[in-house]
Amino acid sequence: MATIQDVARLAGVSIATVSRVINNSPHKVNRETRGRVLKVIQDLGYRPNALAKSLLNKKTMTIGVIIPDISNPYYAEILRGIQDVAEEHGYAVTIQNTDRNQERIIKQIYLLREKLADGIIFSGGIIHGFGPLSALREMREKVVVIGRHEVDFPAVRVDNIGGATQAIQHLIDLGHRKIGFIGGSAMSTTVMDRLTGYRNALAQNGYRPDEELIKEANFTPESGYTVAKAMLSQSNRPTAVFAANDQMAFGVIKAAREIGLHVPDELAVVGFDDIPLSYYFEPPITTVKIPRYELGVAAMQMLIDLINGNNFERNRWFKTELLVRGSTAKGR
Repeated sequence: MATIQDVARLAGVSIATVSRVINNSPHKVNRETRGRVLKVIQDLGYRPNALAKSLLNKKTMTIGVIIPDISNPYYAEILRGIQDVAEEHGYAVTIQNTDRNQERIIKQIYLLREKLADGIIFSGGIIHGFGPLSALREMREKVVVIGRHEVDFPAVRVDNIGGATQAIQHLIDLGHRKIGFIGGSAMSTTVMDRLTGYRNALAQNGYRPDEELIKEANFTPESGYTVAKAMLSQSNRPTAVFAANDQMAFGVIKAAREIGLHVPDELAVVGFDDIPLSYYFEPPITTVKIPRYELGVAAMQMLIDLINGNNFERNRWFKTELLVRGSTAKGR
């Protein structure tokens, strides 16, 4: 295996000069010498020692991303955006899954601290309470969050209230008055905001929410199915259901079919997120689109600026878009 000493010897320069070329040092190396060093590096297949480089630069060039559910396709595009920007800047990305478990969140924060990660991005989930916040105390200047968290970290935010309001207004415009809501954990700020949008749209049209039609699930198709089966079997069943994500909307449609309700003629269904399968599902899901890739790009760029001490906007907002498809129709 080639060493930096081999490169220096064959290029006829000092080890310090090779190091300057490799690290793009502000100390100038003339073009001819730089070219000679780079050619020797290529010929030898030399790769700098990552540990030595990190000790020299006081950076490991590693970023930790903590997500609540790695099986949820919603996070794939966010991660792709993070990864693309990270690679452009020479960072490696480590992904940690929490299953929405606070103890696992704390464990993974400590793990990333021990691995000397240069920063952490939280995407989804909930950061609250003494445990996670205490674990983050040594990295508080190296954390970016995606979504609304009750913490003072730089954040990439989505207009969940506005998106939910649009979704419910669409159903009201179609003539629906009894609209069910299926959300996730009551502790989730995302669910809180989407429920707020649901309530706001009803109130703006002079309708009082029926609390019997507001149910909690856990963002999975299975939970959407289970909750919808019970909701649609009661005498006071809704003519439309707004699910707080597309995965639960899939479960709602399955439950409707088993009960014998046709979607959209007898039950309109709206989801949220616009994950890829929502377009190919039968019927295609009317949903609220979130620019997920752009969220990941913005979060990673924000974290790089934070690490490098650059000035940047600490809160960035992204709008949503209602996509009307085949799962909604006029109420009967």
